Amino acid sequence: MFPLSEGFPGIIYSLSEVFMNKLQQIFIALSVLIMSNFTVSATEETFSAGAVLLPMDAKPQTAKNTLQVYGLLYELLANSEVVVKWIINPEKVKDGVDFEYENKKYRSGVFLIPVSYHTEKNKKIFEKWKEKGVHYITTKESLTLPVFTDLYIKPKWTLDKENGSIAVPFFRAAGIPSEAYGGNKIKNWKNPQELGICDDIFVMPHADPDFESHKNLYFWNKNYKGAIWAGCHAASILENLTGKLNGKEGGENIQLNFLSAGFAGARSAGLLHYSKHRDGTPPYKNHHPEDPVAQYLGSPGLAHLNGSERIFLPKKINEWRSQTKVLVSDPDMPDIPKLSKGPAAISLYGHGFGDPKNGLVMYQAAHNIFGKNEGHIAALRMFFNWSFYATEIKRRENLVKFTSLSGDNNTVAAKVGDDLRYILNLNPINFDLDEYEIRREAKEQLQKIARFMQKNPEILIDIRSHTDSRANDSYNNELSENRVKATRDFLVENGVEANRISGRGYGETEPVNNCYNHVPCLESQHEANRRSEFILSIDCEVYNELHSN
Repeated sequence: MFPLSEGFPGIIYSLSEVFMNKLQQIFIALSVLIMSNFTVSATEETFSAGAVLLPMDAKPQTAKNTLQVYGLLYELLANSEVVVKWIINPEKVKDGVDFEYENKKYRSGVFLIPVSYHTEKNKKIFEKWKEKGVHYITTKESLTLPVFTDLYIKPKWTLDKENGSIAVPFFRAAGIPSEAYGGNKIKNWKNPQELGICDDIFVMPHADPDFESHKNLYFWNKNYKGAIWAGCHAASILENLTGKLNGKEGGENIQLNFLSAGFAGARSAGLLHYSKHRDGTPPYKNHHPEDPVAQYLGSPGLAHLNGSERIFLPKKINEWRSQTKVLVSDPDMPDIPKLSKGPAAISLYGHGFGDPKNGLVMYQAAHNIFGKNEGHIAALRMFFNWSFYATEIKRRENLVKFTSLSGDNNTVAAKVGDDLRYILNLNPINFDLDEYEIRREAKEQLQKIARFMQKNPEILIDIRSHTDSRANDSYNNELSENRVKATRDFLVENGVEANRISGRGYGETEPVNNCYNHVPCLESQHEANRRSEFILSIDCEVYNELHSN
C-alpha cells in the first residue's frame, strides 16, 4: 500500500480532510445561528426637524470621532435628563445601512437626541464635544427611523480591585469622567461581595476569581440585574467556579457558568481552562450585524491577539446557552472538534444563566482590548455599546421597593425612569389653558407624591412639564418652565426638600397625541398635553444607608 503522503490514498485523505474542515465550518455557523434564538426588532418613530444625529461611521474610526460619542452620551444622560434614541436597522447586513438622509447613508448605529432636548444648555454641550472631534448633525426635516431602544440613564461602572486598572484607558479614550468608574484609585473600586443595587456594571479584566469571593455575582446579577464584563482568563475561571451558597455544610449548589450550559458541579459544565486550548486563528467571523452590541465597523480581531486567553471554548460535551449571542467567532479554531464542539468565541454576551430577567454578562478575549487601530476601536465600541445597553436592561428589570403610602409595612415596586403618577395610581396632573397655577383637584395628587417622598427619603424626582401646541414655541417654553416652578414650589411647601427635585419645561415638543401645530383637536385632547410628569430616580448613598441591613 502507498503511504498516506503519496499517491491515490493520500489524495483521498486530503479530500476527506478538506470535506471535514468544511463540515466543521458549516456546523459552527449553524451553531451560532441556533444558539442566538432571541431576535432584535425596532419600532418606527417619527422625529421632528431639529433633532440631533450622532453618526458612528466616521472613517477611519478613531477615539476622537467615534469613542468620544460615548463620552458625550454619558454627559447628556448624567446632566440633562435626556432620552437618547438608538437607531438600528434590524434587517441590515454587516456594515450595512441603517437609514439615508440628505443623500448620505448612515451605518454602524446612530444615536439621536429629539428636538425636545435640543436646549441652549445642550447646544453648548454638543459644541464642546464638536471641538474635541465628535461630529453631529441637526436635522432640517422630519425623519421616520427604526428605534431599537431608548437610553434613559447613565451607566455606573465599578472596577474590580484586582486588575481594574487595565480598563481605565477605555474610559479615558472615550472622554468619560472618572466619577463614572470610581477614578484611578483602587480604594474606590470594589470586590464582588461589595456590589449593591446602585452598581450597574462590574468590570473584571484579567482576574483570578474564586467561588467564595465571587459568588455574590450570582445574587447581584439575579436580584439587582447587575451586569458583568470579564476579559481574558477571568471568563473561563469564572464559568468553572462551583460551590454551595451557604458554605460547605449546606445550601444550594451553584456554578457561575453565566453564559455556558451544564449542571452545577458537573465536570462537563463551564469552559475549557485557558491553559488547555490553543489561541485563535484570525481572520474571525462577525455575526449579528443588527445587534446593538455589534454596532461597529470592520472587525475587532486585532484587539484580541494578546494575553493568556484569546478565545473561549465550552467544554467537550457542553455548549453555550441557547440565549447567548456569539458576536465574533473563530470558524477555523484547530481544537474543534477534538476538545470542544464550539463555536470558538472571541466576543459574546447574554443574560446571566439565560434568564431574560437577569442582568447582562459579556466576555471579550485578550488581556487588554485597548489600542488605537481600528480593530481596537471596534472592540472598545462593543464594550461601550454593551455597557449602555446593559444599563438600560437593568433599569427596565430592576424593581426597587419603597414604603407604600398605606403603611403597615407594605411596599410598592418601581423602576428608575418611571413616572410616579403611574406608580401611585394618581389622576393626570393637568393645567388650564395659558395657566401655570396648580388646579384644586391636582393639589390632592401632588400631596400624595409629597407624602410618598417623605416616607422614602432616597427618592429623587425630575419634573417634566408640557404645554399644548397652541401659541408660539417661545411662549410655550416659558409657560412650561413656569409650570415646573409652580409644581416644585408646591412640593417644597408640602415638606419635600428642594435638593431632591429637578426639572424643566418641554414646551409643546412632546405631545401625548397627534395634536401638533395646525392639527384640529378636541379641547380634551389639548388638555391631555398640558401636564406634568414626575420621573423617578434614587439617591444611592441614602438608599444604601437605609437598606444596608
